[in-house]
Amino acid sequence: MRNNLETYRIWAPDDALWTQWAKPVLFARQPSITNHGLSLPDIEWLDYADSRTMIIVDLPGSKGVYEALALARLGYRPVPLYNGVGAQYSKTIVNVNDIITALFVGADELTKHTLRTDAPPVFMLDSNRMAGGGKQPGAYDNRWCVFPQDMPSAAYLIKAGINRVIVRSETIQNDLAHILCRYQKESLSIYHSLGKETKLISGVKPSNFMSLAYRFKVIFGLTRNATGGFGGWVPDPTQTTYRGYHRYG
Repeated sequence: MRNNLETYRIWAPDDALWTQWAKPVLFARQPSITNHGLSLPDIEWLDYADSRTMIIVDLPGSKGVYEALALARLGYRPVPLYNGVGAQYSKTIVNVNDIITALFVGADELTKHTLRTDAPPVFMLDSNRMAGGGKQPGAYDNRWCVFPQDMPSAAYLIKAGINRVIVRSETIQNDLAHILCRYQKESLSIYHSLGKETKLISGVKPSNFMSLAYRFKVIFGLTRNATGGFGGWVPDPTQTTYRGYHRYG
């Protein structure tokens, strides 16, 4: 099996146009893989890779990885945006183990395709990123969200020749809606794909759009670590803190 860095470089090659947005977080831990098959879905909602179209796959768990790999067969460049850590801990709020396994297993599939360095992107998100019912005492809070800087700006997309965005998801979550609304304001067309249907969205209206209060509220509700990233232990009511260490009992 390839090591962590080798696997990440398959998903985020140095010469690819969209690599600067790829997140290395879930490649930090190498999974134990035994006889793990790879079954990719049929892409019935799209016929070919359109250089003018960017895709965002926002599906639960490993489904997003498999959907992106199926799109790679058409000529799209998968870009992992997973930013939630904690797979090495037994009690995490969001289970990301299946995503990690799919990324490592899927690397072999990805090497079978000769993708252009400027191939249109398919950005990969986990729709469970904010699941779990809030902070749970004693658990590792690895929930996360996406902000506008986590994806290319509208100006960058337009310069790359992209004028259409398709969101492949069950619903459009509020954090993603903040990004899509910015795209719409710059005249990019936004489509939503569910099942075999793809429909134009006339207006994306997230709550607290362009408000500092929105960012503060999101960050306050999640747990950040010492490096400023998402992920950290939620204190248990029975423990006290002393000089950065936890004392129990």
